[in-house]
Formats: sequence, structure tokens, C-alpha cells
Amino acid sequence: MLGMFGWSAAAAVTGVAIYANLPTRMTLGAILPTLSYLADAPLKKMDNEQSVLTATPIKASELWKGQPTLVMAVRRPGCLLCREEAAALSALKPELDKAGIRLCGVVHETRGVDKFKPYFQGDLYYDVERRFYGPNERWMPVWMGFLRLGTYLNVYRAKQKGFEGNLKGEGRLLGGVYLINNDKIVWEHLESEWGDTTTADEVREAVRKLQ
Repeated sequence: MLGMFGWSAAAAVTGVAIYANLPTRMTLGAILPTLSYLADAPLKKMDNEQSVLTATPIKASELWKGQPTLVMAVRRPGCLLCREEAAALSALKPELDKAGIRLCGVVHETRGVDKFKPYFQGDLYYDVERRFYGPNERWMPVWMGFLRLGTYLNVYRAKQKGFEGNLKGEGRLLGGVYLINNDKIVWEHLESEWGDTTTADEVREAVRKLQ
């Protein structure tokens, strides 16, 4: 009897682990936002964590008015994985500047922004309605995140590069990166798990589509 219970428990644990590691487009969904959905997003400029209290909202469409814009939707400012991606995108800024592409980011929480800003060489905005995380918000349950092999591989990668972070803030809502030009989203990368960062080559290839 105890043996049967043990096997059943092991099978249940294995099943949960397998489910947690399935592609998140199957478990959490991955509906791409339309440009009109993003364009109407109210944003508040963030010079620091407190400035959002007095900032006047603008429409997100103002970000790419007159020039292409690369937008990073930050999952959690205090996360070492988000800081790693922010630094990687910032390293491309000379190339983006040469191509006439603006770099900016959006956050869905203000906590940790002050310590995040040194990693990111673009303007930051508070996404009041979390539109850059929608239209179907992809919330990764904590248990799923910690059971995913990719989480540990990504953390190891970031730590090997010297990045540090903390566990403060809301880190379940997955983010992404968008390249927007005039009337269309040229390219997007929807984060599929914690630390699923885009690569420099992917961004460069997206930039080439504009040329």
C-alpha cells in the first residue's frame, strides 16, 4: 500500500514538473497586441520612482512619432534577468542611434526603478494600464517559474556575467520587446519564461527590416 502511494506521489510530482516545463504559449497563451492597442496606452515618464506621482500621462503613440522605437516591457526592475536584458539592449544603443531608432522602456510597477535605470540607456515610462503586457496578460505562477529548468539556466547565465538583483516586486507578469515604426509592429519578442531575453542578433535582424 505504501509502495503504491509512493509511486502515485512520484507520478504526480513528475506530471507537475512536465507541465511546468511545457512551452508557455500552450499554458499561458501568447496573443500578440495590435499597434492600435499599444498606441492608446497611457504612459507616465519616470525620471525616478516618485516622479510618476506628478507626471502627466502621454499616449504611447508619442514614443514612435517621427522615428522607429524599440520598447522593452520590463517584467521586474529588481530582477537580475531583466537588468541583464536592459544592459544588452543598451549595448546596442550606438547601432540603434545610427539607424535612427529610439530606445525606451515601460514598467508596470515603480518599485526598483531607481536601481534599474543605470542598466538601461533609454527613457522609462510607467504603463498605467499594462498594455505592453497584454492584451492577455501572461502571469507565470511562482511554482511554475521555480520548476522550469530554463529559470536556473538563465539565472546562471546572468550571474556568470556579473549581474545581481533582488526578489522585491511583482515578477510574475511576463514582458517583452517591440520594434515599432509608424503604422506597424515590425518585430516583437514575447518573454516565454523568466529570463527569456532577446538576443543582439535578433534585434539587429529586426533593425535590418527597416532599412
